[in-house]
Amino acid sequence: MINLVVGLPDQPASSGSASLNKQTPLISSQSFESQLSEAISEVLSKFGIDPGSIQLTVQDSTSGNIATRQNSAAASNPLNTSMSSSPAPQKEAAPVSTPASSSQSVDDAYWSKQPAAVQQLRDIQDQGERTLLGTQLASQGYSIDVPIMIWGWDPGITTQLRQSDGYTWVPSALQQPIAEAPGINVPGLTPYDPAHPPAGSIAV
Repeated sequence: MINLVVGLPDQPASSGSASLNKQTPLISSQSFESQLSEAISEVLSKFGIDPGSIQLTVQDSTSGNIATRQNSAAASNPLNTSMSSSPAPQKEAAPVSTPASSSQSVDDAYWSKQPAAVQQLRDIQDQGERTLLGTQLASQGYSIDVPIMIWGWDPGITTQLRQSDGYTWVPSALQQPIAEAPGINVPGLTPYDPAHPPAGSIAV
């Protein structure tokens, strides 16, 4: 079990009730924990690490309150994760914080570029139904990005995390998974080739 402890920033001092009302509230520990947990789970899943093996602890530096959350193991899925199973490079990946309206507009732009048949996945809430339809569409030749289209990950954050890790493409559903993450060279494994994406893969 890996324990991860993260501190929240100090609350800014208030000069009075008038100025307090004008201040933008800081993100709550619960909201921060949820966003951080999601981002960390995405990074870990990309490299074949079970998110359930991570214990995330968020501590507010002013109050000392600690909120702890145990990530649940990712649901099994017949489609490949379109990510490498190799260990993650030794660098920190910080979650990207974007306003809700900006995130929504990125999501809308992402889905609007998909074929009409693929856009149906966005509105299906049941994970089993999404998996079934995604598998059918992939077998028909559509490029299905499993983490985003099947698992419901945020398109903007997922794309930024991939780019920060050096990915220029990831496999679509039913394609072979990536053997090695960018920048890693293990003898006997196929190195990641950013300049030659396979036909049908997902551009990052």
